[in-house]
Amino acid sequence: MYPQLAIEAAAHSDVGRRRSHNEDSFAALPCLGLFIVADGLGGNAAGEIASRMAIEVVKSCFEEEDDLQDTWPYGTARPHDRDEVRLVLSVRRANREIYQASQQEDEMRGMATTFAGVLLAPGMAYIAHVGDSRVYRMRGGTLERLTRDHTLLEELLRDGDGALAALEALSDRANAVTRALGCDESVAIESRVEATAPGDIFLVCSDGLWGPVPEGQIAGILGAHRDLSLAASLLVDLANEHGGPDNVTCVLARLGGG
Repeated sequence: MYPQLAIEAAAHSDVGRRRSHNEDSFAALPCLGLFIVADGLGGNAAGEIASRMAIEVVKSCFEEEDDLQDTWPYGTARPHDRDEVRLVLSVRRANREIYQASQQEDEMRGMATTFAGVLLAPGMAYIAHVGDSRVYRMRGGTLERLTRDHTLLEELLRDGDGALAALEALSDRANAVTRALGCDESVAIESRVEATAPGDIFLVCSDGLWGPVPEGQIAGILGAHRDLSLAASLLVDLANEHGGPDNVTCVLARLGGG
């Protein structure tokens, strides 16, 4: 791995006001440049198990310096390409392990989880996600979403003509997740690479934050409070003030340097 970057980080998670237990899981690891969130699906305790597995599998792939020799030629890739490949392959491995576990135990059958993560390396951010957990970047006072939700709503809006009519017919199903880790043996993992700048703040969060809280209010909190621990706590409080309809998790990472 690269020498440790100057990264400040904070994270906060809460059950919310309408749920009995928290099915979100997360990790904030400045020493690895890794910041990840998973939001479990499947009800009962299964969603919690799936999200925890996703976080632990991805984290272990970086902590153990596993070479991840899967189907991509990881060892022959250029250093920066390897970072993106490594992140995507770690998520792919998490999907496989969650799916296998769900097939072996009846109480885990049908469990799944969304996933969103950022890997920070010198000058670059590598992003991977599945489902409707999101990654944002705050730069120069502007909040930008770097992921697109894998939901019926987003897919219909991308389809163009007739999308709104179809959406009205779906109504209460519009926000249904269309892909997640653990549903099948393989999953399409969306990834992107972004150049970074000193002072960039990356926010990785579950839909319990961005669902009830408008992006303008999220940007306002991040712009007004330099202390990331305070900002993370205030964002979770704000989600609960807006009704706390779901578990809410946010992970913040700010790049230092000149």
